[in-house]
Amino acid sequence: MTDSQGVYFRLEDYASLGRRLIAAAIDGVVLGLICLGAMVAILGSLGFNRATLNAAIVVLLSILFCYGVLLKRSRYRTLGYRIAGVKVVGLDGKRAACSALAMRLLFLPLGPLNWIVDLAWVSGDPHRQSLRDKLAHTYVVKVGAEPIGSGPVLFRYYDVMGYSLLLREVKVGEGKAGAVPGGTGPASEAQAGG
Repeated sequence: MTDSQGVYFRLEDYASLGRRLIAAAIDGVVLGLICLGAMVAILGSLGFNRATLNAAIVVLLSILFCYGVLLKRSRYRTLGYRIAGVKVVGLDGKRAACSALAMRLLFLPLGPLNWIVDLAWVSGDPHRQSLRDKLAHTYVVKVGAEPIGSGPVLFRYYDVMGYSLLLREVKVGEGKAGAVPGGTGPASEAQAGG
């Protein structure tokens, strides 16, 4: 599969909003407990001062990266993803790259409003991709989902909250049984170069 080709799945194989919310809630609780334990251990043993606070921030960011990128990319996945029965894959249908998962993780510090917009995006997208999935070139699919076809990767323009975005999408083959309805519109697409 080249950079200018991608895969797509049956609509039922993409993670629903409910599965995403379950995974996010469980992972939020798990991450919160791990980070709380780390903060108590660091600040309790070393006391509260500027150096300790800086060390605690580095430890928290490391935990967040390990849980939200490395563990999510592994075959074990995070606890939330395991319970929800989903995984993150790239546009090629293979395990998502660490850089793509790091891009998805960057949405975390942008606040709850971004998460609400991001999750609301899922309900109107033909590939059930959230905005962060589109930016990172990933899909969230059920475990065991297999691609049903491939197509060219195109660029599509979006206007989101005052921002103009040019994002990559896989064009769904016309007339594919079980394929995602819709796809990209001809007025807003351009072939992605490989």
